[in-house]
Amino acid sequence: MKQIEDKHGTDTVEEISSHISENDLLPMLMNGVSDFIFFMEVAGRRRFTYKYMNESAINDLLGREADWKGKYIEDLLDDAVSSSLIDAYEEVVVTKRPVTYEDEMMVNGQVYRGHSVLTPTMDEAGRVTHILGVTRNLTEVLEKEEALESMNAVYKSLMANTTDAVVILDADGKVFDVNEAFTDLYGFSKDDMPGCTYPFVPEEFTDEARGLVQRALEGAGTSGYVTKRKSRDGQLLDVSISVSRIQNEEGETIGVSSIIRNVTEQKREERKRESSRSRYRSLFKHNPQAILTLTFRGTITNANPASLEMLDKEGNELLHTSIMQLVSKEQERAVRKEIAGSFFDHGGRFRTMVDVGGNEKILYVSLVPIIIQGRKEGIYAILDDITEKERAYEGMRQSQESFRLIANYSNDLISVFTPNGNLVYASPSQREFFGEDPLNWSVEKVMEKVEPGDLRRLQDRFMKSHQSREGFTITIKLTSFNGEPVWFECRATPVIDDDHAVSHMVMVARDISEQKSYEEKLERFAYYDYLTGLPNRLLFEENVWKAVEKGHRTGQAFAILYLDGDGFKAINDQYGHDMGDEFLREVGKRLRSCIRGGDSVARIGGDEFSILIEELKDRRLIRDVSTRMLRELREPYYVKGVEIRTSFSIGVACFPEDGETHDALFRAADIALYEGKRNGKNQVLLYEDQ
Repeated sequence: MKQIEDKHGTDTVEEISSHISENDLLPMLMNGVSDFIFFMEVAGRRRFTYKYMNESAINDLLGREADWKGKYIEDLLDDAVSSSLIDAYEEVVVTKRPVTYEDEMMVNGQVYRGHSVLTPTMDEAGRVTHILGVTRNLTEVLEKEEALESMNAVYKSLMANTTDAVVILDADGKVFDVNEAFTDLYGFSKDDMPGCTYPFVPEEFTDEARGLVQRALEGAGTSGYVTKRKSRDGQLLDVSISVSRIQNEEGETIGVSSIIRNVTEQKREERKRESSRSRYRSLFKHNPQAILTLTFRGTITNANPASLEMLDKEGNELLHTSIMQLVSKEQERAVRKEIAGSFFDHGGRFRTMVDVGGNEKILYVSLVPIIIQGRKEGIYAILDDITEKERAYEGMRQSQESFRLIANYSNDLISVFTPNGNLVYASPSQREFFGEDPLNWSVEKVMEKVEPGDLRRLQDRFMKSHQSREGFTITIKLTSFNGEPVWFECRATPVIDDDHAVSHMVMVARDISEQKSYEEKLERFAYYDYLTGLPNRLLFEENVWKAVEKGHRTGQAFAILYLDGDGFKAINDQYGHDMGDEFLREVGKRLRSCIRGGDSVARIGGDEFSILIEELKDRRLIRDVSTRMLRELREPYYVKGVEIRTSFSIGVACFPEDGETHDALFRAADIALYEGKRNGKNQVLLYEDQ
């Protein structure tokens, strides 16, 4: 018989087989082996019976009490498992050669994965009579390999798909790996940084960078650390860095990971906002109108000099006190309602009486929400001392003669109407404002002096006041004799006769143009660029938000164009900043002339501009539109008699193909612009081109 070359020396299969029934030799040799060992007898075609099974196989697969001797494979295993196993044993019989296979089965409720070798034993005629099967448990090894493969896949996915720059260092501080976002940010690849060199770290920050690495290796990670780094072209960048150590399964530190986020734009915007805040503080401080800033609970957080003078206060005397100290107990509930309404609506107003140095003052307080970057951060309380006007108004009610005397010398427009809306008295100030006496007008002509929308609101309030016998205040526009619309705040008070019916309606209209102008200035500071008069980044981003929402709702496509000048610094250096500013104004004018009525252009900062092209019916046209705009921008500029020639680079992103969110579109346009700059400037590059 053929001999088996194994650790049992020179014993033949025949000799082993002759003694197997004695249950002697095989237990001594095989019961201590952790592998599963089976000795099978070939009983016929595709028929195999168990002759021997070591203790590992019995205990782990069948159980010590199982009846297995002389059983066929299909007697012990289910059909699916036994069929594939019989196929393997039959292959050994047919080929008379060893067969190796790997399989998977459930053992005691757990997945068992094994590597099996089936070796034939043959008689002198060369027929396979028995088969020795050895199965090794590979479950733990394969699970570890799969876990490692999964971890590698996760690592590669994170490195490839994260938008933040990532650099991996080994325990010696050498660069082990960087992702594509790192190369995009700094311009350096792994091959550019042999050893422990960090060319993206400015020389004066070298000790800082090495200190961050060393602290991470010692277990003290760093999160959100803002510092300076530089790109390959020498440009300084503001970055936020997080550094942490990497440990193996044994807890040993094997390296450091660092995640870097470019916050240059955020820092630039912070500096711009600080500049805007400085202008606001100056306007607030020097405004002749008395103004307080409040929280939405009514706590005073700031008071300008005019308000301190009005209330006879000094320094910080008003800070952290409540505006409720300016109102009576009876008014508190109504005032709190007005303050709450300033958060949900456009503002509110109330009238109050305060004691100032022993003298009673009547104040009219307008509440205007403070909006910063689209968020309501507090309330402006604009104080107007109407003591004299109110006293004059009270005198008018008490005496018709007193009323006429006061009305004749008042700058306010004072009118008296019948319940039907007929004008029966107009103060002399109205003749100055309208250019003629309104008493000589028909009802229709009186109505023509009020904006149509305001007229409908005014008529509605008149009707409700007549029914409730309560006064009201309304803000409207009236057209003056020269055709100019002027803002007025109209306070109407019904005159109640002895029968408790409304006999007349007295209206005092106060010119609030300066107040409106101030409110518009505040809004313009927040949403418009002071140099070019174009919308600023904040307003432009709001327009993009609206376009994205509309796009998702209606499917309407649009595009963002990101423009950056190619030689603005040279213009400043050669001609000075005044010429540079005038040049930017000319660029703004030219861009305005290039867009349609429904599109918008904004100055982002410096010589950076953005354009929103809405209702894009065919995205293929955007390349032609951008190219025509680029040609227009190349035309010479004549600034103070000097001819200036320059060019721009334009990056384009389209919704929804290049991004379906505000941030994704801005990022795509910025990437396209950067690629255009890098590829030679003075060109249009769509995001899909790069």
